[in-house]
Amino acid sequence: MGLFSAVVSPFFSKVFIAIDIDALTCTLKIVRIKNHRTIESITKEFRATESKLPMDAIKLIRRYKRTYPFTYVSAMIKALSQGVILQKDSKDFVPGNIRLGECGIVSNGEIKAFAKRGAIKDFITKRYARIDGIDFLFSPFSLINHNAHEMPTLGNNIYVLLQRSNIALMVVSKGRTTFSGFFIAEGEVPILNKEDTHMGVELKNFDDFSLDEDFDEFTKIELNPSLENLQTDMFIPNLDETKIVYDDMPKAKIISKIILDAIKEYYQNPLYRGEFIDKVIFLDACKMSDHAFEFIAKEMMLETIKRDFNLPDMLIKFAQKELKGA
Repeated sequence: MGLFSAVVSPFFSKVFIAIDIDALTCTLKIVRIKNHRTIESITKEFRATESKLPMDAIKLIRRYKRTYPFTYVSAMIKALSQGVILQKDSKDFVPGNIRLGECGIVSNGEIKAFAKRGAIKDFITKRYARIDGIDFLFSPFSLINHNAHEMPTLGNNIYVLLQRSNIALMVVSKGRTTFSGFFIAEGEVPILNKEDTHMGVELKNFDDFSLDEDFDEFTKIELNPSLENLQTDMFIPNLDETKIVYDDMPKAKIISKIILDAIKEYYQNPLYRGEFIDKVIFLDACKMSDHAFEFIAKEMMLETIKRDFNLPDMLIKFAQKELKGA
């Protein structure tokens, strides 16, 4: 954050927007804070195609960025060429044919997560170019690591960040990561409510959307807080807010195979010298159906634990922490 921004930012709202696109659903979490007080907090879902940011979501994000100068957009990277840097013979190494010099690396204390720079660039360009990029891009392994240390569980455990279109997993023992992997869960995602659509309108407090609230200390900034614009801002339509209900069983079969193959690799590959896994801890970021999760748990043939995991909330939390450290 530059000197000017650091000086004036306390007088403005800070808006944090988290984006999560999984299967056919795009979720936005928007939090607006002023004077250390949460003024607004909303979550919206949109239908997505081909893992692209829907136009209605783009319009909403652009609107916040125009209205509030200090808006910060965050997402989680979903690309194959990423993981956790491991230690072997007191030296850093990454699995596969990836060189450290090709990677962007982020350290958050207990782990160092990596992703190929080319994969990062492609991910941002393909998904977020229409909102001029994003401010914070977080590793799934940083999110898993946070949960593992916030809620420590004894044993040599594999943590699985579970989504319908991808999974990230890492083995943690005594606070140390010994294996990691990110996998795309290929295949179509059947939905059960193809015809179930509805529109709605949310009535917000007038003060929540008053444009001159944030600028009353800066009269030289030109704005047009006309009555027409302010009245429009009072109503935020649920642009295409259709709650999608998925048939999770086809994905459950794919996901369980991916996890079992990863565990097999962990046991058999001499790079990892894998010890017996005690528990599989699922961080459920997609609200997998009970029936599908029961199938996955039975396939594991290990003790399983499921924890609800609100990915957009975690992205907001990480973005706020990063901003404080800027």
